[in-house]
Amino acid sequence: MKVLGVVGSPRKKSNTDILIDEVLQGSKAAGAEFDKIFLNDLKIKPCQAECSDYCKKIGYCKINDDMSPLYDKLFESDAIILGTPVYWYGPSAQLKTFIDRWYAFCHPKHVQKMKGKIFVLIAPLEETDKSAAQPLVNMIKKSLDYLDSKFHAKLIVSAGEKGEVKKNEQAMKEAYKIGMKLKL
Repeated sequence: MKVLGVVGSPRKKSNTDILIDEVLQGSKAAGAEFDKIFLNDLKIKPCQAECSDYCKKIGYCKINDDMSPLYDKLFESDAIILGTPVYWYGPSAQLKTFIDRWYAFCHPKHVQKMKGKIFVLIAPLEETDKSAAQPLVNMIKKSLDYLDSKFHAKLIVSAGEKGEVKKNEQAMKEAYKIGMKLKL
């Protein structure tokens, strides 16, 4: 099994990054291979609506940037861990831009490539009321339903400041356990 961790936080060693690492370590212990990308390290331009016909006709986005090689990484992965801090009740700009560029998956040659893939959402937030993440969860679920992918698990954690999630033993154990239980 191949697992791809996608860090949508702009900060390395953030709560998002820490939790994704824990999921990936759990998946490794279960025998999976994994890769991790930091979206903030990449130059990914936002979707340009006038290109939409190109995506549907050709099968890849017309924009030639750091997103181009990520399509194959997504296609080759069995499970994808999406991590984002909750910003204004949604994903970070980095993760939203990444997801918006999935429009290329609408092309007939790619529709089946995302079908059945396993997705996990990792979403730390500063608020103590975890329901603040519900709009984000709904957005991810709707996107995955559209792709006929599987929303396998979510971990919504009231994490506090940068790096504080390490002190949350329950969240760290849950992240590891999610990684251990990734199955096709």
